[in-house]
This record gives sequence, structure tokens and C-alpha cells, in this order.
Amino acid sequence: MLSFRFSPILSRYNTPYVLVRPGTCGSHDPDGVWIPAVPIRTTYMGHIQPVSAALQQEEGGNYTNEDRTLYTINKHLAGDLIEYQEKQYTVHAPEERDYRDVNKYMLKKVVARDPV
Repeated sequence: MLSFRFSPILSRYNTPYVLVRPGTCGSHDPDGVWIPAVPIRTTYMGHIQPVSAALQQEEGGNYTNEDRTLYTINKHLAGDLIEYQEKQYTVHAPEERDYRDVNKYMLKKVVARDPV
């Protein structure tokens, strides 16, 4: 299969973003008070763009102006938490792309009062 190399072009526009994973194994202090685990924060590079208006309409309104598209050479799982410019996003519906060296992810903005 033919593979396209877009990562050299993408590297010119990369910006840092942070992947936040929940920490493991909280602990108790000497007084017995529970101390929750510290989240693990890892910085990656990628290109983040707003979701196009056509995609917002095409997907039945599932995406808003606050959502973003991430192009990166890194691999992420659905549900991963990403911080970019002091806002938090969750990775939503990763696309399988065997013919490219760049991965595309849809990022949904985390809203504090969003119903579950």
C-alpha cells in the first residue's frame, strides 16, 4: 500500500499540548488522611485546528465551535484527556489511517456542567 509522508510538513506548524493521565496508587499521610494520586502530565507536539463549519453541520451538530481537530504523529485512545491553551478536551473517535504517518483525532471540549 502507498504511504504518504505528511509529518515533515506538519512539524513546521506543531505546537505543544499536554496529555493528562490519571495517576495510580494514592496514599495515606502519617495522620491517615487519604492523598489522591497526582495525574501524570506528558507534553507532546501536534497541530490543533478548529473544527470546520461543514463538519459541524455534516455530523448532525455533534461538534461545536469549541471543539478542535488534532493532527499528530503520536497515538491516543478515545477518552484521553488533552490540555491545550488552558482548556481541556477529550479525544473522540480516532480515525484509522493506514496510508499516512499522521494521526487525526477529534477533540471535544470538556464542559464542567455537561450531562453524563
